[in-house]
Amino acid sequence: MKIAVLIDDLFFSSKISATAQHVGSEVVLCRTAEGVPPDAARICVDLNASTFDPIEEIRKLKAGHSRPIVAFLSHVQVDLKRKAEEAGADEVMPRSAFAQRLPEILGKMGS
Repeated sequence: MKIAVLIDDLFFSSKISATAQHVGSEVVLCRTAEGVPPDAARICVDLNASTFDPIEEIRKLKAGHSRPIVAFLSHVQVDLKRKAEEAGADEVMPRSAFAQRLPEILGKMGS
């Protein structure tokens, strides 16, 4: 399964890539909606990215893709969570929960 991840955190992106390899999925790291491969089964977005506007990228993704979008953020940031949901994220969770559920989100169980 191919998963697109919009992220600019190199440390966390390496954890995501390692987990994907472990569960047999392919991860494509992107920084824009335009970089998301058309055959991605799921899209994950880091809401705390600083080199792109995650909310705007979610809006673009929802306009051009029907795949589920899972967004994550560092802490419970109620306003940012609400903005992501309004932009079209299917699920928004704290980074710690995302990290804990990575094998499920990236693997076949998460399909």
